[in-house]
Amino acid sequence: MDFGLLFDCTPSPYLVVDPDLVIVEVNPAYLAATGTARADLLGKHIFTAFPDNPDLLAADGVRNLRRSLDTVLRTGRADTMPIQRYDLAIGPGGAFVERHWSPVNTPLIGPDGAIRYVLHRVEDVTELVAARPDARLERLEVDLFVRSRELKAANDRLAEAGAALRREHQAKDRFFAAVAHELRNPLGALRAAAELLGDEVGEHAALGVLDRQVTALNRMTEDLLDAGRVISGGLRVDRLPVDLREVVADGVAGIGRPVRVDVPATGVRVLGDRVRLGQVLGNLLSNAVKYSPPGSAIAVTLTGAAAEAELVVVDEGIGFDSAHSEELFESFTRVADTRAGGLGVGLFVVRAVVGLHGGTVTAHSDGPGTGARFTLRLPLFG
Repeated sequence: MDFGLLFDCTPSPYLVVDPDLVIVEVNPAYLAATGTARADLLGKHIFTAFPDNPDLLAADGVRNLRRSLDTVLRTGRADTMPIQRYDLAIGPGGAFVERHWSPVNTPLIGPDGAIRYVLHRVEDVTELVAARPDARLERLEVDLFVRSRELKAANDRLAEAGAALRREHQAKDRFFAAVAHELRNPLGALRAAAELLGDEVGEHAALGVLDRQVTALNRMTEDLLDAGRVISGGLRVDRLPVDLREVVADGVAGIGRPVRVDVPATGVRVLGDRVRLGQVLGNLLSNAVKYSPPGSAIAVTLTGAAAEAELVVVDEGIGFDSAHSEELFESFTRVADTRAGGLGVGLFVVRAVVGLHGGTVTAHSDGPGTGARFTLRLPLFG
């Protein structure tokens, strides 16, 4: 079939633009409808060839057509425009004449999936609008019906995509929860076996390695279980009066690395779950160790004033782009060095636990290589 002949002979007016909105082809029906010559259009930007009527203060033809073409290029889907007034410069003097159009813009997609061109089809409805005063309203009703059907179709596609994403997330959550539960028994057996070996062979470097790795696996397993509880709404805290100084002392003692500690001489009491708050500090300190070079400083500062306790963990590690600070607290997310170990759920659990205590936790860094600061705030008790 001769598609060039088909394009030239079709009675519908067609104009073709490239992704830069430069006119690359036009058929005779379009030239007749617009009173233009092919040589005057090819190679021109569409809005250079067809500007707004400068004498029409409310002219919005260029703006509306640009919005439609941008939508087609962005989404890869056809866009049907409502009836549009778009005046044309006709004749040797270039005087603008009132015109009304019904445009449809359709992407032409190549074998590689990229949009090669946009097909711009128009129908001149000027006579219809002029001959019948109520025709504009009638046409608007038709356009509204068409738009509503397009909107419903788009909403249906969005709903299907959302349902598919929810199913994927639920399957992922069930998988990680199942893996975490299944890991607990073999990890417990490994821990018991390591203790028995320690009794039989005494001190041995391999036993130290085994103990550290089992501890790390236990922490990741517990984080996975807690992440699942957060997602399902099953995470619980038992809130009792707790002195945060004791939480800091326990957390620093269990990190296995020197930490500079600054706590007040008097108690800093909150209403909280001591085990969960210890988990929060443990995760923050574990992050500081993971993302800091050996021997670099890690500091923990605790203060209590203005009805609020503030716990700050600072390191001199790799830091992060401050624009991504909130992403740190999303599940299975790491915005720092992705080569580091871990599952990316520790900070997700931290924010959930702190939220259950009525507090907040934030992250700050001046940029990569400048270290990180995590600030935890909880309401004081008593």
